[in-house]
Amino acid sequence: MRLSKILIATILAACVLGPGSSPGARAAQADYPQIVPLATGPATAANPPSIRFVTSDDFPPFNFVDGSGLITGFNVEVARAICTHLSIPCTVQVRPFPLLLGTIRDNKADAIAAGVADTPALRRHLAYSVPYFREPARFVRRWPALVEPSPRTLAGKAVGVISGSRYADFIRDYFPAATPRTAATEADLFALLKDGEVDAVFTGAVGAAFWLAGPAAHGCCAFSGGAYIEPAYFGDGMKIAVAADNTALKGSIDGALRALDADGTLADLALRFFPESLY
Repeated sequence: MRLSKILIATILAACVLGPGSSPGARAAQADYPQIVPLATGPATAANPPSIRFVTSDDFPPFNFVDGSGLITGFNVEVARAICTHLSIPCTVQVRPFPLLLGTIRDNKADAIAAGVADTPALRRHLAYSVPYFREPARFVRRWPALVEPSPRTLAGKAVGVISGSRYADFIRDYFPAATPRTAATEADLFALLKDGEVDAVFTGAVGAAFWLAGPAAHGCCAFSGGAYIEPAYFGDGMKIAVAADNTALKGSIDGALRALDADGTLADLALRFFPESLY
């Protein structure tokens, strides 16, 4: 789900979470690794004895360092919930995003919780869990023009999309009578909407939710219509990555994620890190 990109390879301290700590883990200043449990408890024979998670700190609201120097985010708390469900000790450490795969290859970590893209090239080295988060695409429109978007209601209307994006492809294929208006960035896209230069914007729900809740929107706009999750356009979701041959760990994580989805834990965690429901 996450776009691969080259980040500055700053040496980051290891960060850990304890069961009695705050939801984030404080960034250590000493040479890492400094390892403290995410959760503790006796592992059953069917579960791994522990899981060493690794993440980056550059992907808010999924994994980031907050104003108190704590590593937190949706991915970090999903990792914590997995360990709590499995009743096993776990750790989380921070590395620069380009180095995450190497920690698995070098057996310095067991699982990546950072939104690593699921691609054919990476599947030579990694296996992926079942998805635990899918970012839908949403229409955003100005008040009071919140008529349900459809190919009919958007015919002849200007719809803002990021140039060359999966959202632009979707509008082209499913809303052919709409008039795409492209922008280079999401900020530019929302400016077009706020200024009335487009009738609607079609983009990812996470960025849209934060913009709608922030001062830049100033209450001008809202989500309109339902959520779109077509995997062919928007991917099949965020997953935990493990070594390609670690089928036992993948099975344990898959089982935990299914249980956390069924009991509402994943939905509750999403509400902690996103300003409103994305669906």
